[in-house]
Amino acid sequence: MDVERRQAPDEWTPAANRAEAVSWRLVGANNHELGRGPDFHRGHTACHSAVVRLRDGLDRAVPLVTMAADAAGTWTWQLAMDDRCVAVAARTYRRQRECRDSLQLFLAAAVAGQVASGVTYTRRLRGLRLPDAARRNVS
Repeated sequence: MDVERRQAPDEWTPAANRAEAVSWRLVGANNHELGRGPDFHRGHTACHSAVVRLRDGLDRAVPLVTMAADAAGTWTWQLAMDDRCVAVAARTYRRQRECRDSLQLFLAAAVAGQVASGVTYTRRLRGLRLPDAARRNVS
């Protein structure tokens, strides 16, 4: 699993600390993103702890495959543990079968995957908007 620093939503943290938001993602051997954490963490240690909790609790994780909130009729998945979302799909899928296959691939990779020791610094891509940013027309 790769640890990634991303720009956090404005309401999550004061502007001075926004750059320190850390999240994780699980990537396959070809660097294709299989899933990611639903939350931002306030540092590398907290993010690493979330990854360890996920891996240690996979046997009690509850998968949920649902229609996405968009109007396109796409599918997405999430993984819950102790009534809390711990992982989400990296993208939406046109077919429910593809979504379920993606979830199974994520689960298999989460068991076998290694936690990366480094951090990947990323910024928001041009045109990519966080859900609340679209409402405020902030890029």
